[in-house]
Amino acid sequence: MFAELTDVRCYYELLGSGDPLVLVPGLGSTSALWRAAATELANSFCVILLDNRGVGQSIPKRPPKTMEDFSVDIVELLDHLQIARAHVMGLSLGGMIAYHVAAAHPSRVDRLVLVSCTHRFSPYLREMARLLGHGLRYFPPDVFRRTVELLGTAPEFLDANVEDIERKLATARENPIPRSGVAKQLWALARHDREGEWGHPVAAPTLVIAGEQDHLIPACYARRMAQQIRGSEFMIVPGCGHNPFEEQPDLVLARITEFLRHPRRHVNRRSQDTQPVMDAAL
Repeated sequence: MFAELTDVRCYYELLGSGDPLVLVPGLGSTSALWRAAATELANSFCVILLDNRGVGQSIPKRPPKTMEDFSVDIVELLDHLQIARAHVMGLSLGGMIAYHVAAAHPSRVDRLVLVSCTHRFSPYLREMARLLGHGLRYFPPDVFRRTVELLGTAPEFLDANVEDIERKLATARENPIPRSGVAKQLWALARHDREGEWGHPVAAPTLVIAGEQDHLIPACYARRMAQQIRGSEFMIVPGCGHNPFEEQPDLVLARITEFLRHPRRHVNRRSQDTQPVMDAAL
């Protein structure tokens, strides 16, 4: 389905029923990123999948220039669907967009889940973004995909799933990387960080999740972000890379569903590590 928004003809899908949950994909990814996770989450929520402006089937009427542009698209999509408030969850760049939605439009976000992301760029993360930008520009598409896959995958998971990953890369080869769309996403992110436009502090109850072996956005940055979101909860996923929905889906989906269904009170609490094996005791 499509929604004619101010700056984009936005592609979206709806799955399941219950409280609305918006899933925001990451850098260069489409709503297909969430396919398996969305099917599970649709058992408990009305899942709203979308393609970010300029990627997938979402056709821009105006190129995105800032993170605010992406967040406004989500707010306008909620308006189109006549939804006053929704849970919002994002992965990687999608998590940064979700953070901005919650910070800039707090009345529209019920609960927030931020996965494998950060809210500030360190020198390490700037260098990583620069590496991705150069790779996007100069590497053949298949080499770029492999580079991102290598950086984002936990070593032991890659070792144990070589054939599956090769099939994944072969499928991706049939859907070329939207270089222009990805470049604009990187530019919006770089400009946003340079200008410090991260908006007001997040007030929504928040769960932050990070993979222990994520090299694209190391878990230390997600932990730091969680410490700065008052009352947030932090979950480290042992032995996991950048995409826990691929590497440890059962673990993270159970935690996310529990958080969205039965949020804990967030009163005078600091963020805490949630070790998955101890989760039920917290």
